[in-house]
Amino acid sequence: MNELDYYNKFPDVLKNALINKKVRFPDTLQKEYDDKYVFRGVKYNSKKKEINKTDFLSHIERKDTMMGRSVDETDISSYSCSCFLNLDELHTATKFPIKNKAVAKGLIKKDFGPININEQTSHIDLYLFDGVDPSYNFEVVEKWEKNG
Repeated sequence: MNELDYYNKFPDVLKNALINKKVRFPDTLQKEYDDKYVFRGVKYNSKKKEINKTDFLSHIERKDTMMGRSVDETDISSYSCSCFLNLDELHTATKFPIKNKAVAKGLIKKDFGPININEQTSHIDLYLFDGVDPSYNFEVVEKWEKNG
């Protein structure tokens, strides 16, 4: 598969950033990998107790801010869905428990999209293919008691 055909597998925001060379995938990107159980922070409160596709949007797709700063559109990680192999590492990175958040555990597969793993922190950047909804593979395993 040529590069353009591969880029076309991603949501428009990532596809266009790749085509326009605003970002590029790291050399350590894994397109082929074994299924992995991971942890991810998801929105959770008295009104939202179900995991759904919106819990897997990238910072760019959510038009998020991180610590009061705009998301860096030139950082490929801003286009990923962050997960952790290690629950303790997720706690360290996110300072969980967090108001309106829970921790979900689920299985990611190569059919969802490629990944990049930081072996030191167990952090995974998952670049979801367009139309992929991994929520059916995840369940809440930890919640802040004040969230309901």
